[in-house]
Amino acid sequence: MFGMFICVMVIFTLVGCSGTGSNDDKKDEAATTEVSVKDIMDSVKGQIVQDIKDAGFDDGQTDEEILQSYTETNLVNAKTDNPMTQIFMERTALDKELLAEGLMFNSMFNTNADEIIVLKAKNEKDAETLKASLQKELDAQIQTWERYLPDQYEKVKNNVLKTTGNFVLYVTYDNVDAVEQIFDEKVK
Repeated sequence: MFGMFICVMVIFTLVGCSGTGSNDDKKDEAATTEVSVKDIMDSVKGQIVQDIKDAGFDDGQTDEEILQSYTETNLVNAKTDNPMTQIFMERTALDKELLAEGLMFNSMFNTNADEIIVLKAKNEKDAETLKASLQKELDAQIQTWERYLPDQYEKVKNNVLKTTGNFVLYVTYDNVDAVEQIFDEKVK
């Protein structure tokens, strides 16, 4: 009787383990297809905090305190009463009607070219149109920084602008590879 009990337990364990793997695969698949721009940007902000700490600028501050010199703008609901947002929207001619989601995270200081934008188009065919709008931003940033601060101009020259599915990534940042890797892992 005890032997039969062990056999039944082993069978239940094997069946349970094999089913769990399948469900995890389905969950992973669903997670990547349902990733939000906010999820991506939260991970990017975590990377920025880590980069600032690694550079030795950690005085025991909270993550929010470390990121105080940055601003985040929801581009879907962007209010044009903010002059900087209005300038950005006019310069890029970004069509908000094509956006399902969109966030811009950039430095508030005009001595730092950091600017990270993640967009999710309502459909994949519109991603290239949104990318073209962000190319206008890159062109404007190149013109601005090449005459202003050489170290920031180098950062802008290393910008990454790409699409994956219906997502668009724009990154001007010192650690552009880390941000691009976060994006790639989230939208794969």
